[in-house]
Amino acid sequence: MFCTDATPRDGPFTTSFPNGPRVYGVTPGGGSPRLVRELVLDPEYLRSYGELLVPEKIWRALTRFNVWIEPALVAEWIRIMKDYAAGQHRQISDETFFQSTRWTDPERDVRIARTLALELLKRDRLHCVWTGKKLKEETLDIDHCFPWSAWPCEDLWNLLPAHRSVNQNQKSDRLPSAERLTSAKEIIVDWWTTGYVQNTNALIGQRFITEARASLPGAEVLTGLITH
Repeated sequence: MFCTDATPRDGPFTTSFPNGPRVYGVTPGGGSPRLVRELVLDPEYLRSYGELLVPEKIWRALTRFNVWIEPALVAEWIRIMKDYAAGQHRQISDETFFQSTRWTDPERDVRIARTLALELLKRDRLHCVWTGKKLKEETLDIDHCFPWSAWPCEDLWNLLPAHRSVNQNQKSDRLPSAERLTSAKEIIVDWWTTGYVQNTNALIGQRFITEARASLPGAEVLTGLITH
């Protein structure tokens, strides 16, 4: 977790245990980050704000009781914002506050991966990651390696070209076994390389690497791709 270097001095992060030690470990950042028009939210950028270490017991308690903690925090945040708006003589409806704090459910979107896969089809460079068979436009499906039902993840590394019959009838919402992933490794890496990393649009490769680094820490197979 990260915070600005001003927060520890004034906020709740200065709270201490009864015997004296501070509850949260805070490491200030190296100064205020430069404001730019575009930025990448990668570990280096977030680390520039400093670090906040939460004790494991508190983290587990927050995770276990979040079903009650989150609504209380949202309600308190709305109350504070209403008081702030009232101090500025602004009238904001309760509906506006509730809509602004409502979680947006993730939606499936495989359009980018499908567009890139169709480009590779023109060069006869696309195979089903699970069977190794060549794909055609009418048999192409974009499969979520880790199924949407288990993890609604639209990261590019998680979107793989697969034969429609395999994706819809055999794999469906099942998690691939370790053996299956091992056997598919070569084709998956080839798809990552030709579809994403070597794409003429550099932003595609940058997005793939950023998402993979964030979601797949320690993945040895990424080393060669990232330094390609």
